[in-house]
Amino acid sequence: MARLANAGVAPEQIDYVLCTHLHIDHCGWNTRLVDGRWIPTFPNARYIMARREFEAAQAASGDADERTYEDNVLPIVEAGRAVLVDMDYELDGEVWLEPTPGHTPGHVAIGLRSRGVGAVFSGDLMHWPMQCIYPDWSFRYDTDPDQARRTRWAFLEACSDNRRIVMTSHFPLPSVGTISRRQSSFWFEDHQPP
Repeated sequence: MARLANAGVAPEQIDYVLCTHLHIDHCGWNTRLVDGRWIPTFPNARYIMARREFEAAQAASGDADERTYEDNVLPIVEAGRAVLVDMDYELDGEVWLEPTPGHTPGHVAIGLRSRGVGAVFSGDLMHWPMQCIYPDWSFRYDTDPDQARRTRWAFLEACSDNRRIVMTSHFPLPSVGTISRRQSSFWFEDHQPP
């Protein structure tokens, strides 16, 4: 919130929040606790989430030790701010969702294109750079490891050697780069601005 304020942006000015999936480390900022009640952090935003992901999170809710749905998703729905969409939803000609299931059932990447440059927020389809070299390696929290593996291979193939900027969630900084193919494996290379 301090970084937004430093950039001169108030929470009320945010139009959209796009959720790659509904794990706490990716949707925890959806809400904030005010007077003992969880409310949308960005009160005027539309929170875009894949319907399949929402349904899976809803079905898994109710665990007393895991309150992500109750604290970070349900308040968005109750406030009328949730927009449930297909996994291949297009916001406009520059921003869209790309289905990348496996880590979670409705996991999506967020595709971007502007001024001829393509980019993608990969969410959790990869957790560390070694998964570029060894795409078959799964993360212990992948709900469907076989699907996650197939998704990683397809993503790496689609991004390799086309200079599409890949923005990752969990790679060490800098976590922005491009994918290249070297012999039989892929490499994540730090992005060098033009």
